[in-house]
Amino acid sequence: MVRNYKRKTNQQSWSALSMQKALEKILKGDLSIKEASKAYNVPYSTLYRKQKTGKSPQEAAVKSLGRFKKVFDYNHETLLKNHILLMEKRLFGLTILDLRLLAYQYAIKNNLSHCFNNQKEIAGRDWVYNFMKRNPELSLRQPEKTSAARASAFNRTNVSKFFDLLGELMCKYNFTASRIYNCDETGMTTVPNKPAKIISLKGKKQVGSLSSAERGTLVTAKICMNAAGQYIPPLLIFPRTRSQDTFSSGLPPDSIVVCHPSGWMQTEIFSPTWLNHFIKYVKPTAEDPVLLVCDGHSTHVKNIDFVTRAKDNFIHVLILPPHTSHRLQPLDVSFMFPLSAYYEQEVKRWLKNHSGKIVTIKQVGELFGLAYQRAATIQTAVNGFKTTGICPYNPYIFPDDLFEPSETTNKTLVDNQTTINQTPTTSYQTISTEHVSVTPEDIMPVPHVGSRTIEEATAPKRKKGKTMIITDTPNLKELENNLPVINNQKKKVVKKRLFMSKAKISKPRSISSFEDDFELLNDTSDNNRNIGADENNQIKKTLNLTGKYIVAKFQVDKTLKHFVGIVLNSNNDVKFLRKYKSKFDNSNKILFIWPNVEDIYNVKSEDVCIILPKPTEDRRGRLTFKGGLTDKFNIC
Repeated sequence: MVRNYKRKTNQQSWSALSMQKALEKILKGDLSIKEASKAYNVPYSTLYRKQKTGKSPQEAAVKSLGRFKKVFDYNHETLLKNHILLMEKRLFGLTILDLRLLAYQYAIKNNLSHCFNNQKEIAGRDWVYNFMKRNPELSLRQPEKTSAARASAFNRTNVSKFFDLLGELMCKYNFTASRIYNCDETGMTTVPNKPAKIISLKGKKQVGSLSSAERGTLVTAKICMNAAGQYIPPLLIFPRTRSQDTFSSGLPPDSIVVCHPSGWMQTEIFSPTWLNHFIKYVKPTAEDPVLLVCDGHSTHVKNIDFVTRAKDNFIHVLILPPHTSHRLQPLDVSFMFPLSAYYEQEVKRWLKNHSGKIVTIKQVGELFGLAYQRAATIQTAVNGFKTTGICPYNPYIFPDDLFEPSETTNKTLVDNQTTINQTPTTSYQTISTEHVSVTPEDIMPVPHVGSRTIEEATAPKRKKGKTMIITDTPNLKELENNLPVINNQKKKVVKKRLFMSKAKISKPRSISSFEDDFELLNDTSDNNRNIGADENNQIKKTLNLTGKYIVAKFQVDKTLKHFVGIVLNSNNDVKFLRKYKSKFDNSNKILFIWPNVEDIYNVKSEDVCIILPKPTEDRRGRLTFKGGLTDKFNIC
């Protein structure tokens, strides 16, 4: 049968619901057949014929034309639709294939006549198309990935506790919209993660878009805004050890640029660097304090310097419940998505205008500044705080449907001797199941975590984060008491295997960063004792090695190796050379070249073996040293 069939007649154009109500009135004796026909606008002859069948009004009101009949009646389809919606809200949504398999089993279990494929045990595509057409509130959607932690953490208990704390602060200090702030970090890369859709030839298998590299370099941006639509100039963290003027080019006025090798937010960057920047613009006082809402990142909740400075400067810090920032954090809700979209557009525009070039971290500041100016609007900030219920204060902003995913992991606390019967609660309309022997939930149950015993509930577990006013005195004292434990936690040291044996090397390696290739060694072996007491004394007497060429020792796969480099500063940051050997050069000279990628690493004083004289450079840029490099060094 064709999907879009155009009717040739107006037969059975009456409403099945009107027919059912008319039959009910006739059965009760309230109306005659003619009166019911006029009152409910149904054909007299059809109503007369159906009331003589002896069936119930609900069964008699069902339309039928010829031999084609619906597989499921109204009750069956309503239960099926409600089950589909419930599974979607529990984050276990059904695909088209899942629905077809479920429909077949649903018909078989209830002994319904059907025309489904018995060999494949699956409903047809035409049935799915008409089912979706009969239920226009259903649609095929592309779901967003939601972590299990977020699904379980965003529940009514955590959200209510957060709004209780927020309500206490609002009642006590009467914060206005201009004194309620939210801060958060986001990552800007030289290669945007999600390029926008483009127009292409229909049916083409692969559609490409130019990017600067396969993977981008991350630059972290610290954003802050208030409920009145005002923004604090951002702070950007570049993955470098020293700042450059190009990093701040094009940024919003008064923005801050800092550098860290990881490019991520650090405790010492958040406080005092960013906090002082925040205080400079907000100017909180005892008469006019400030509320700062932020997530439970370790730089916030395990930063004693930040908490004490905030408390001393009349800043009340409210921590969000863990894994709820996608619903409760204004920046995540309204600002971050347009910022990333505008940034992707600016990167694409830059690549078009600079053909043959790629985006590096030197252009990130300029591109971020253009995107930030487009995204940082008053309406965006106001809507972010309004949608989360923070300002205006609205603890009932989230409907019950949003808490459905957490029902999957809710556990009922019971005694070991007690048995329970769990009945999942839903927010859907109750449908009579007296004519339905097997429901869709019986065939495809809603996933649910079982009950837990008292022993399981009282078992020791890792301490989890919580929502709290961290600047309150009890929380501050708890943080001070836990500070020694935090400081004494040993960091996990991951030792990389930096070199492989010659037998395993099949291809020449490209020059990579020094940090990826070497491991420092505190060595006291005999090989180093033979270097000479005079040379060691010379190093110890030299307080500042800046600008000196040195030989440094490193342990690589149980082999002591030596490398030559120049000391850049008083912190003993060394820029290393690479040993160069040409297949056309038969001389015994040891030549060095500068690698394409700078290899800079901090060297301890005890790892410095000898100070070399200034090298000579040939016309090809190769360096040679006069003396000093003897056979006692394993130069690499």
